[in-house]
Amino acid sequence: MAPRVAIPGSEVNLQSGGSWIPADSNEQITATIILRRPTHAADLSHQLLSGTLPSMTREQAADYIRVDPNDLAAVRAFTQTYGLAVVTENAEARTIQVRGSVTQIGQAFGVAIAVQVDPEGRQYLSYQGALSVPENLAGVVEAVLGLDRRPVDRRRAKSV
Repeated sequence: MAPRVAIPGSEVNLQSGGSWIPADSNEQITATIILRRPTHAADLSHQLLSGTLPSMTREQAADYIRVDPNDLAAVRAFTQTYGLAVVTENAEARTIQVRGSVTQIGQAFGVAIAVQVDPEGRQYLSYQGALSVPENLAGVVEAVLGLDRRPVDRRRAKSV
């Protein structure tokens, strides 16, 4: 098996307490993979912020920010290795959405996906540790969204 590299910032920090129960290994889940920007996209951002951006058509701008086709092909090959189905692909947004079983997606990203039961009794899918990818995708995959489904806390309006 090829050496793996952690995706920076992907480690989940779960609150203490609660428990883990196995997830249905055949449950189908979807994840969105975010790929890196092309190197010249930073120039475009700088020009935009400094007011020196030359006029360009929507198509020219899309070409300028579109993900590198080699990066897209490498991530697509990686997902196929694990039997994941590509649901959508958007080169301009630098995303690939994939679908597979809990087991397939967990193996692809080097984690065990399970059901976390928090101290309040809420249950949701999550994982422990950092997501990882094969060494050849280090820096290419910036994030994987959708594998940690913790509820989002919302502020409540103060009652008067």
